[in-house]
Amino acid sequence: MFSALGRSIYRRRWVVLIAGLVFVVVSGLFGTSVFSRLKSGGFYDPGADSTKLMTAIPEKLGRDEGVLLVLFTSNDGAKVDDAQYKLAVQTTLGRLNGQEDVGKITDFYNTGAPQFVSNDRRSTYAVVGFTGNEEAHKKTLDRVRPLLSSDRLQVRLGGQPAVTEEINKQVTQDLETAESVTFPILAVLLVVIFGSLIAAALPLAIGGTAILGAFLILRIASDYTEVSVFAINVITMLGLGLAIDYSLFVVNRFREELVRQDGDVSMALARTMQTAGRTVVFSALTVAVSLFSLQVFPQMFLKSMGMGGAAAALVAMLATLTILPAALALLGTRVNSLSVWSVFRRGSRARGSSGNENQ
Repeated sequence: MFSALGRSIYRRRWVVLIAGLVFVVVSGLFGTSVFSRLKSGGFYDPGADSTKLMTAIPEKLGRDEGVLLVLFTSNDGAKVDDAQYKLAVQTTLGRLNGQEDVGKITDFYNTGAPQFVSNDRRSTYAVVGFTGNEEAHKKTLDRVRPLLSSDRLQVRLGGQPAVTEEINKQVTQDLETAESVTFPILAVLLVVIFGSLIAAALPLAIGGTAILGAFLILRIASDYTEVSVFAINVITMLGLGLAIDYSLFVVNRFREELVRQDGDVSMALARTMQTAGRTVVFSALTVAVSLFSLQVFPQMFLKSMGMGGAAAALVAMLATLTILPAALALLGTRVNSLSVWSVFRRGSRARGSSGNENQ
């Protein structure tokens, strides 16, 4: 079966490679839009009594579901009792009146409650209720954030809507940082392992394909279920790691088979898929099934992590069994091109020749 797959890919290598490139482009354009649909939280069992109570409190007591905390702190040592301090707070909060999905605003000045004031009386906070669901909270926060500023006071935000936004933003930044650091390090290690720039580039390409493809699967899944922000971290780690691992199996075996088959690319690819390809399939299916078993848990973040990990493993497997063999079929013996060790060897011979001439 796997040998026949290798021969079939060899005959249709251009078709397979072009289809793979189209998949990567579509995944990059459409799949990355999943970031705007990610959810935070999901740590609780929806069927638990405690969760039902938390859900019932806003409904029974009339409290707004989303609460934004606005903390005011004086920059010049002024205290909450000062008229100018009070005016600055009321002016800032007054901009929220009449805004869509903004509910009740509670602060020190309309309640007189001392709990709203710090011990040094230089800071106070207000509670701004948001109505609607979590997605509505996000849109409301984006709309009112520019309004919450003051020339006299320092204004900081807290509460569930602000924390959710910061988590999503931090996850995106962390992913960008991780990728910018990880890819160069992996590139250097792969060059050292393979000794060839061409061979080293293939696992990285498959790793990028696995990540983007898993993003695409999550983006489609987000139309039918909630997807946690933590699924992205799992995809990045597992997608890159598994894709590189599987690619190492295939590329190393292909280079060995090229030698055994006297440069016959078709036979080398068939033997590679028959051995390394089978290993990749069983490994990926084991990982995917294990991770997908997290769907039995009721917590949304566990389900999303399992879904993301399984998607990364499956896309890594498919890319390794299709796009990578097609690239190897096109490269053939050129997979060993741009060898870094040959450069070092030429440099060593040149230094040796120079030394002999001097003698």
